[in-house]
Amino acid sequence: MNKVLKALDRGEVTSFSRNSYEVVFSIFMIALAYFYRNSAQIEYPRILYFFLLLLVFNFGFNYLLRRRASVNLWLVDVILLANMWIITGVLYCSGKGESYFWVLYLLPVFAASLMASFKDAFGVVFLCVLAIGALSWPLGSGGMAEVLSFAVKAGVLAFSAGVVYRTAQSRKKAELVLAAKRGEVERLAGEITLKEREIVKTASASEVGTLVSGVMHDLGNALSVILLSAQVASEDEKPEKADLDRIIQAATLARTMIDSALDLSRGREYDFKEAPLKDAAAGAVALVEYSARKKSVSLETDIPEGLRLRMSRIHIERLLINVLSNSISFVPEGGRVLLSAAAEGAAVRVLVTDNGPGFPRELLDGGIKAFATTRGEAGGTGLGLYVCDQIAQRHGGELRLSNAEGGGAKIEVFLPQGG
Repeated sequence: MNKVLKALDRGEVTSFSRNSYEVVFSIFMIALAYFYRNSAQIEYPRILYFFLLLLVFNFGFNYLLRRRASVNLWLVDVILLANMWIITGVLYCSGKGESYFWVLYLLPVFAASLMASFKDAFGVVFLCVLAIGALSWPLGSGGMAEVLSFAVKAGVLAFSAGVVYRTAQSRKKAELVLAAKRGEVERLAGEITLKEREIVKTASASEVGTLVSGVMHDLGNALSVILLSAQVASEDEKPEKADLDRIIQAATLARTMIDSALDLSRGREYDFKEAPLKDAAAGAVALVEYSARKKSVSLETDIPEGLRLRMSRIHIERLLINVLSNSISFVPEGGRVLLSAAAEGAAVRVLVTDNGPGFPRELLDGGIKAFATTRGEAGGTGLGLYVCDQIAQRHGGELRLSNAEGGGAKIEVFLPQGG
């Protein structure tokens, strides 16, 4: 049974005509029948019943088809056969083979041809010509003119089907090309989305490069403490606990810095956990502290001990590293950068201020965009603040840029405590 059903399945079509030319054509023909109601060939008002049936039939099916994305081909066949049956009734009531209403057969011919199915179009033309021939039978009883009239009608139907079929084929090819272009656009849009995610997930080379010198310098200091303390401990018959504690402390610091730098370069997936904001801030400050010392910049923090946040810690660290690095790079020698945070209702407000020149007006007006930088000549990529904004959004928060009233830049990050 399934094989039979599968064999009978003709599929669906999405290019079925949904316009109302059938209804308009039917109304025109009704008006024509009314004005010629005194003609001896027309059975009036019987012909009007067929016209009204044709009008209601096409109006109803057009209404249903507009509400469907696709149409089963068997349903289309029923529509075409019903149209041909009603049109044959119209011809029967208006002179049969001599009726000038034979042009109504163009309706099912157009519909079948628009489906771009040669087999269906040929079948409909064949049935229409067969109906005209049956109504005109016997052919030739009225002379050669009747035969030529039949040939002209058959030729018009066949020619119309061919023209509409070719037009439908051209439209189908154009739609395929358009669909391919639309697919390419969607693919490129998907790639852009992936690139945006990669920008947030993976640290840019400039970010890592900016931090390498500071990390290596501080690692060198930690290793020096470890080596000197180890030498003192090895030379002493009874090593003092203070020397061993310094070794452990320096090694722990070095390991923390290496882990933070590796996590930053790998980007990591977002892993939301509740943790103290102060810990994330401490990790960020540790990585930018060397840059601050090089410029004699005072780097201050003011974060309450009990302030907790559901966050992806490595990404919040990265956000803080970027905003702090941004401020440090713009403040003058001996400048000041302050990182503070406070709870505001169900959110946490993180604030970074400095005494630098502040943000340029074009950046404040244009908003945060990828690759928009005001210091490209200094190697800026324009990704830092964009990455911060993306991280804040992934946490359900937002990032705002402004200039302080007394001068200097002001970066506010609002993060929901619940993540």
